[in-house]
Amino acid sequence: MTTVHIRLLGAVLLLGGAIATSFAVSSCLNDGLQPVARDTTPPRFHVLTPVDTAYDIDGDKLVDLRLTWSDSAGAVDPAGVVVRSLNGINGPASATTNLLDVWRVERRDSEGLVIHETVENLLHGGSNQFEITVPDTAGNVEVDTITFTLPHGALFKTILTGLGGGAIPASAVTLCPDDNRLYMTARRNVVVMDPDSLKVASIVRDPSAGDDLARPLCVPGDPILYVTEGRVERFDRSTLTWLPQVASAFMSIGIVQSRADPNLLYVGETTSGTIGIIDRAQAARVGQLLPFSNQEYVLDLAILDGDSKLYATRVVDGGILVLDPLRDSVLKRIPVGGPNWPDLGRSDAITLSKDRRRLYAAVLDGAERGVAEIDTQLDSVVRTLALFDYFAIDLGLSPDERRMFVTTQDNGTPSENVLVDVAGWQVLQTFPRPRDTVVTRFDRDVVWHPSGKLVFVTHNLDLDVYLIRE
Repeated sequence: MTTVHIRLLGAVLLLGGAIATSFAVSSCLNDGLQPVARDTTPPRFHVLTPVDTAYDIDGDKLVDLRLTWSDSAGAVDPAGVVVRSLNGINGPASATTNLLDVWRVERRDSEGLVIHETVENLLHGGSNQFEITVPDTAGNVEVDTITFTLPHGALFKTILTGLGGGAIPASAVTLCPDDNRLYMTARRNVVVMDPDSLKVASIVRDPSAGDDLARPLCVPGDPILYVTEGRVERFDRSTLTWLPQVASAFMSIGIVQSRADPNLLYVGETTSGTIGIIDRAQAARVGQLLPFSNQEYVLDLAILDGDSKLYATRVVDGGILVLDPLRDSVLKRIPVGGPNWPDLGRSDAITLSKDRRRLYAAVLDGAERGVAEIDTQLDSVVRTLALFDYFAIDLGLSPDERRMFVTTQDNGTPSENVLVDVAGWQVLQTFPRPRDTVVTRFDRDVVWHPSGKLVFVTHNLDLDVYLIRE
């Protein structure tokens, strides 16, 4: 058996919104056999460099595996060629599955083979190993293995909205499971997208006068998308039309559904620092938490089961406020700036684990800027992952919670977005955020595809899609 080792050379390069990753063959196939007779020589083949380039979901073009046949006693039997994964397939394929049956075959003839990895059957980030079996018509068989390394993720595609670019950021994006659509706010518009085909289905402008739309919220079983801004807007997802607003006294950004009374929404109201309570059935604001606090901003909220605790980010006061919403009382303020930071630090984005035992905060102001992990029983930071002193803006957990994607902004030098291994609490990979020198680039909200293989990130008024390998 002959083994070919193929290793990743260089960094991941941005090429017009796609990623090109260079590979090189570090040793070529050379079985060294001296043919005893032409009719007993196993078929020889060469593995050309696997090319991880020109990402294209429409053509299922990801990794190209290219083989060419060479001299053999009999012509190679293309139908009998088998390519199996010994290590590295993230999907239903396994060591017993012929990848030619599950990947897209571009060419399979007497000259060679070209196959393309598909999103459904991704290779792993890191080491991969294939076994390749090539028979010929004379009954001879050659079996070889190849090993190669892939990055853990790459910028896959940018979904253009046509709403322009520049320095105006998209506010947020969410994925509604009941209709399997992405909803992104962009200025006064809601952009509706298909997370599988990565196509824009519709762009619907809010006709009312007001500020730019902020965070969208899907409520299970409710066809209405609730969108924060000057007042809470209501967008009918079934008809793609705007409904009458929920009257509100203050601008709002953070929004979350109550886990004690599904009819209620908590809304973080900016400049007032209060948290409004919205009754969905009445489409009305029916109360508030916290007294008025001039020029305070509540940008994100998270809530535990039974509404036992409500977590609220604070811009001016800093830290994360822990409330008992049922009694309208403050339980604690959690500092996120670190022990050597003079104040409580600042986080504008938080997310809970599925079991509600961990709260993750993107820390943009503190002695260690990055991600803080908070124990929701103790309401204290248990560990912090510093991210190169970038301003951490937003974060999202993968469906299995093994990975976390963090968006950042520059802090004196250009920053990169980050893929984190949650269990190992370490950075797996960073992703450059290139832009024109005269343009400020805003990467904001993060949403994972249910498959865990794509990440959606708002980038100015467009949406970047990252391919994530397990």
